[in-house]
Amino acid sequence: MSNAATSARSTDQTLLIKYAIHLALQGSPRECNELYRQKEFQEDLRRFGKDVFYMDFSYSQRKAFYTYVNNRLLGDVPVDYLEFGVAHGASLRDWTSINRHEGSRFIGFDSFEGLPENWTLKAPKGAFSTKGAPPKIDDKRVNLVKGLFQETVDAFSRSFESRNRLVLHMDADLYSSTLYVFMNLDRHIERGTIVLFDEFNARNYTDEYAALKDYCRACNRDYAMLAARPDHAKVAVEIL
Repeated sequence: MSNAATSARSTDQTLLIKYAIHLALQGSPRECNELYRQKEFQEDLRRFGKDVFYMDFSYSQRKAFYTYVNNRLLGDVPVDYLEFGVAHGASLRDWTSINRHEGSRFIGFDSFEGLPENWTLKAPKGAFSTKGAPPKIDDKRVNLVKGLFQETVDAFSRSFESRNRLVLHMDADLYSSTLYVFMNLDRHIERGTIVLFDEFNARNYTDEYAALKDYCRACNRDYAMLAARPDHAKVAVEIL
């Protein structure tokens, strides 16, 4: 290693130590959590190596990502697709147009009253509300479950009987909502379940990613990242 490289590495380590000391002495719990989750995600990413398929697409082009997941990762088979965070129904409509199998079932969960708690500065409590009105989706395979997840998901999970490959679309944004869904659906989540995330990297990986990690830790699970946008906002994983 050259003297310049050694010096640069030493400088990086010094800065890291200084930052760690700052967090320990003056950092907020949120700052500490963000640093922990980012480090945890980087460790996960090294495990996946070159096995992740990256697609560079804008938010408005996300249907191309769903098409890849359906055709290449699932193999274009009938699915039991459960979406958490429906809002205006854009992604749910996309999936019904991509997967045309008559045996597929599409079930969307949302209160349609917006976020139940503050999230980001641009998305406070109540953001993404449709004023209680579910979207109209003209497809007999679609069923919408209205209400907070804490009011609907447990009862649904107890009566639900899976028929097809399970696909979960996590678009609840919040750590609390995402973790609640995972824990209540654990009885149905099998090896090979595909999980899509809409905001995987949100708030420095402290929401959807953190919920996935804590679920895996609590329920003795693991996951593999199969496909993602380069910034890791949109991600598809498989439960192992």
